[in-house]
Amino acid sequence: MGKTIFTDLTEDEVAYLYTLLREEVTNYDCGSLCKDDNGGVPFCCVTENAVPLLYKKEFELLKSRSDLWRVWNPTDPKERKLLEEHDDENTVFCKCKGVQFCERENRSVSCRTFPLEPYIDKRGVFVGLVFMKEFSNGCPLTKRSKDIRQEFVDNHFIFWEKLMLRRPVEFETYTKSSRSYRLSRTKTKKEFPILFPSHLKGKDYLKQYL
Repeated sequence: MGKTIFTDLTEDEVAYLYTLLREEVTNYDCGSLCKDDNGGVPFCCVTENAVPLLYKKEFELLKSRSDLWRVWNPTDPKERKLLEEHDDENTVFCKCKGVQFCERENRSVSCRTFPLEPYIDKRGVFVGLVFMKEFSNGCPLTKRSKDIRQEFVDNHFIFWEKLMLRRPVEFETYTKSSRSYRLSRTKTKKEFPILFPSHLKGKDYLKQYL
């Protein structure tokens, strides 16, 4: 058999994936936890903290719907380095018009999934969601995992399952980041919360693989 070629997501696929990301992360406006200490803007809505990375077809879809998004241009050496190190031809760094102009139906995947990412266990199995380490000192939710709604976790688990099957590079990325979590845990002896989907909660057999 020849090598399978995985092309970019289509706009229809992006539109479908968006339907899996409609659940609110908490039962309250989580932006209220950090915006007062950040000039009235939630931590995740500041491009300097987290530059949204959009799939190119996602960007095209959003441009057809709204003028909310544009391509992000770096303004300092640190930002230029980020752009130079970016090597996925199917994605592009973007910037929105600002939190005051937010259109929730036109948020990107990056916006909708922040601050969580997939956790791949020692077997190489996707079992739950973890907080992105690079934002552990910025997003208050990283210290309030119990506030994350189960419905959010369940829907996002389905989203990531479908996305990682469609784009194996995503699975490889999160397999590596999951290993770094375990390495950090070994060194620091500090546990990190794993948010399990409903069908995996309370499964004791998983403990040996986490």
